[in-house]
Amino acid sequence: MNRLLNFPLLLLVFSFSSCIEFEREKLTYVHDEEKDELRVTLRYEGIFGNFAKGKNSQNGPDDVTTKDSLNQKQIEQLESVLEQERAFFFSNWIFEYDKRGLSEMLKQEPNKLSSEESPFGLPEKDLIEALIKNVEVRNLGFYLDEKSRLCGAQTLRLSNASQVIAKANAVLGRQLHARIPEMTKYSKRTLSLIERKLKRKFPFIRMEGNLVTVALILDQEDQRKFAKDTLKKMPDGVRIEYQKQALLLKCGGAKEEQSKIGMKCFEGYAPNAQKYLEENHKGLLLGSEQITEKMQSFIAGLN
Repeated sequence: MNRLLNFPLLLLVFSFSSCIEFEREKLTYVHDEEKDELRVTLRYEGIFGNFAKGKNSQNGPDDVTTKDSLNQKQIEQLESVLEQERAFFFSNWIFEYDKRGLSEMLKQEPNKLSSEESPFGLPEKDLIEALIKNVEVRNLGFYLDEKSRLCGAQTLRLSNASQVIAKANAVLGRQLHARIPEMTKYSKRTLSLIERKLKRKFPFIRMEGNLVTVALILDQEDQRKFAKDTLKKMPDGVRIEYQKQALLLKCGGAKEEQSKIGMKCFEGYAPNAQKYLEENHKGLLLGSEQITEKMQSFIAGLN
């Protein structure tokens, strides 16, 4: 359980290695209980290609980034975002929704995805299929903000939210149970607590109106250690609640009409991504008011 939900399958599903970065991200979401869907708008502020990360963000030593130009690997990532359904969530909490990546996972043989610590079976397959079927990502376009930084926006719709969350909870329970033997840094009280809780279906993820709760099964002593080691940098709008048998991460409120989360992500903005779009996708550069209107319309459920 290092980081928030460090279960191997979910990290495989939602892994992301960044070439294109953004200085800040803002999320607004609505849980529409009548339609059983979650609507999210994602606003990325200060989008750029980092030129200080070295070989991990390059195709080779000659694949160079400057403040005015992206390297080839960054161009490939940006183009893939424009062509595919991909959405990104924050920096050191980062994970990615990538529909094509999920589809590729299903093509692999189960024994190649499974291990003693991370079983891959029917529940995991069902979850991946549900994510492919029920998550829709749309690109709204790009704009320049008041600081002349390149910004972009997307919408994400999760249909049949209650069913998908139930499948995710089942997978989280399986993955956590499989990893108990290697959780040596946690107390015996926590391990015993996990085994007891997992004898029944445990709601790791819950939604009540716009209140989203993620529960981590931990003894009180381990809760403090986990928060100190892992939850140092929290997104704005996410709060920690300590309970006797679980650490809770909460955002939003049950009766809120819409809820917001934001986080400063990366530093080092340069106009290289902006220049690439101006030269190759000028039609995607819109006005900020036009983007905001689209986002508000989506959140309200008008399209």
